[in-house]
Amino acid sequence: MSVNSFKKQRPSLLIESWHASLSEDSPDWYGLDDEFDEYYVGDGAAFPSPPLDVCLVAAGSRVGYRWETFDGNHPCKVNWLDPEPDRESSDYEKYIKELRVIERQVRFFQGFQQPPSEEAFNVRLRNFVDEYTEEKRQTLDEAT
Repeated sequence: MSVNSFKKQRPSLLIESWHASLSEDSPDWYGLDDEFDEYYVGDGAAFPSPPLDVCLVAAGSRVGYRWETFDGNHPCKVNWLDPEPDRESSDYEKYIKELRVIERQVRFFQGFQQPPSEEAFNVRLRNFVDEYTEEKRQTLDEAT
């Protein structure tokens, strides 16, 4: 396959609606540890689940895919399938504008282009929960 535009090679593909999920039968699949249930349910806080869904994204004419949580709120970095448009192309400005939006969406999984290992995910989530609980404790202390 040459490095022609992915979108031009697959014009009937609806990029915005294509997604897939990693099978629970996969050896790479994992869920939230039970230790986080009390925070997720009891506290009403919605902590990120593992990013085990994959979807297509587009910035201008450039197409890529990224892993994200089931709700789409916590994506990993994009794996681009097409080269960046030429700076002189008519599409470049639109590409840069949409690329910035896509890059700002990556927060919790900053630095990951694929799902982290279960261990790495749990360490990151534990740190996130610790920060959240500390912030909540400080807010309660300030209120009293």
